[in-house]
Amino acid sequence: MPSYRGKFQYQSQNGSVTQQGSCQVQFDEEKFTLTPETGAPLVFDLGDVDALNAADYEIRLPLYTGNTVRLQQFGKSYDDMTRELLENYRKRTLQCLLLEDMEEVDRFTAAFALEPPGGAAVSGPAEIRLFKSNVAVLPTASQAFQWRLADLDNFRLDSQNYEIVLESQSGRLRINRLAKRTELFHTKLREAIEALKAESGQALHAILPFLNPEQLQSTAGILREGHSAAASKLAAIHPRIPEALAANAVDKTLKPYYDDLVSRTAKGSLFAGFKLIWPADKDLVGVVSEEAGSDDAGTSTDRAFSETMPDADAAAPQALYWFFFPIAAMAGSTEPGNVVAWEASSTSGRATYFFRLLDASEAGALHDPGKWAEAVERAVERVNRVLGMLNFRRKPIYLSDDELAGDAMFHRYAIAARRIPDLRQVRAAFLGRAMHSSLEAWQGQVKSILSKAGQ
Repeated sequence: MPSYRGKFQYQSQNGSVTQQGSCQVQFDEEKFTLTPETGAPLVFDLGDVDALNAADYEIRLPLYTGNTVRLQQFGKSYDDMTRELLENYRKRTLQCLLLEDMEEVDRFTAAFALEPPGGAAVSGPAEIRLFKSNVAVLPTASQAFQWRLADLDNFRLDSQNYEIVLESQSGRLRINRLAKRTELFHTKLREAIEALKAESGQALHAILPFLNPEQLQSTAGILREGHSAAASKLAAIHPRIPEALAANAVDKTLKPYYDDLVSRTAKGSLFAGFKLIWPADKDLVGVVSEEAGSDDAGTSTDRAFSETMPDADAAAPQALYWFFFPIAAMAGSTEPGNVVAWEASSTSGRATYFFRLLDASEAGALHDPGKWAEAVERAVERVNRVLGMLNFRRKPIYLSDDELAGDAMFHRYAIAARRIPDLRQVRAAFLGRAMHSSLEAWQGQVKSILSKAGQ
């Protein structure tokens, strides 16, 4: 680990200097250590840094706590130190965005302007990383963020302003100052989106082979990769779709759990979804270890389980399929209660996850026939969106605050939970999980979870 000598100031939230003097600085891809000549060392995770501002031979590191580390007088080592620190900071940022396992397409030096709906715009210089299924914006003066390509509603090249404009429910993202690489970025972005759409269409065709081209196109329009769609809307395209999903997107070993959950679901409120499994993330969504307590690839038994696909075309793109089951307020009722179950029905489905649909202040909408369908769809979309951000990792949701904070292996999850409001909301709405050890044991766990939820 390289070390650098210079001076520092440690500033409180109000700008007052609480510590200063000569120091030694060391850092790697995860942690930063500042050792003063006198006093205890200051050690923090690079993921706890909100920005990295380097100018006029000074580096400013604002921390999530509101305090700021200022590094000065590092002499001839300043340039090397800045370059290496920025590289490590970006690597750690990608880990905290849970993108480190994604397959990278290219990276670009650019500027961005993010215009969120109803929020303050953010802009500045950034490195743009394009992945096969995501785009990450890594600024130096503000917090990094990522968008899933499947979430894009539109994108275009504005030739007059030499910028690419991306639009989604998260707002509008403008990327410019790409110089001669403007058209290259647009081309690679378009190719990544087209590849995603093509493989998504192929995955849908594998489990819904009876659809004609127009029906498949309509299905792909509402059942996008990484998203969920109401089974009732899919049935409006073709009445056989819900039945085919149950037959082709549910692993045989999981069918008893699926049938039980369907029997508990408010009539007409089932949702289905899928995510393509890329070579880089098979170990993330395709093994039991994610739910059994390890982030490793698991045992040979785990890997064998991960290769047990539903009864779809073996030559089709591999996909993770899932369902959302809004639990009925009463058995056989069309009115949902305030609980939704999420079940991965293929490969890594080894537990059922239960969430509160709405906060107590909003739950009244579930008793209004004119409002409950929209309220349920919004709540399902929120949980689905967070799962997508996490690349469908479950641990950032079900591990307790103490487990996230106390285990260095999961610290990046704690950082993600701190930075992403939707993730905090979904963690707060999490009610419990029922493991698929046996149907009888699972049913006992479900009964306990629903009882605690008041159902």
